[in-house]
Amino acid sequence: MYFRQFHDTTSAAMSYLIANSSSGVAVAIDPTPDPCQGLVLKALLAERGFSLALILLTHTHGGVADDFLAHYPDAGIVVGPQGPLASVGRQARDGEVLGFGGESIQVIATPGHTADSLSYLWRDRLFCGDALALGGCPQQTDDDDCDPRSIYDSVVDQLFTLPAETLVFPGHDAHGRTVSTIGEERSRNPFFLARSRDAFVTAFRGERGAPGRVLARQ
Repeated sequence: MYFRQFHDTTSAAMSYLIANSSSGVAVAIDPTPDPCQGLVLKALLAERGFSLALILLTHTHGGVADDFLAHYPDAGIVVGPQGPLASVGRQARDGEVLGFGGESIQVIATPGHTADSLSYLWRDRLFCGDALALGGCPQQTDDDDCDPRSIYDSVVDQLFTLPAETLVFPGHDAHGRTVSTIGEERSRNPFFLARSRDAFVTAFRGERGAPGRVLARQ
């Protein structure tokens, strides 16, 4: 298998490429629609001889549909059922298993940051987008569907129930951190540690500039 993590220094966005080296089939998680970053991904796919079968988006904000369709016309786009790409992408549901080149990725619905937010579990690796930040919590967006109560439920009831050794790969990080584990986030993340749902909502709304918060994907 081939695994690659990308970091966009301008937006602090993280994206990922997973490929089965034997079959040459690949999936990309949260590739940026920026044309320059798209060229980097396309060059890597060509260099390795991979074909991009799926683009897995952890969440979407408005105004990105045309960008993804233009840059990756041959790949299927996987999205949550309530976002701006729902009409043009494959709407994945909680618990669904996506196959590619002999590999499989499980879909975990993690709404909150946006209503269509999804996380993806591949082997021992979780790609959580902006549902969870390493050591923190993603900041509130201007989207009408951003809901801190749902964020808390998604993290505590969905993600924190995964095995402690599960590797956590975020959607953003501006502090140089590239990976954590469910066990570490469950026991040390200050936004969730020993906090009730109501206390989390109060902290989320009142600590928008607190350390550990990250930029929302635009």
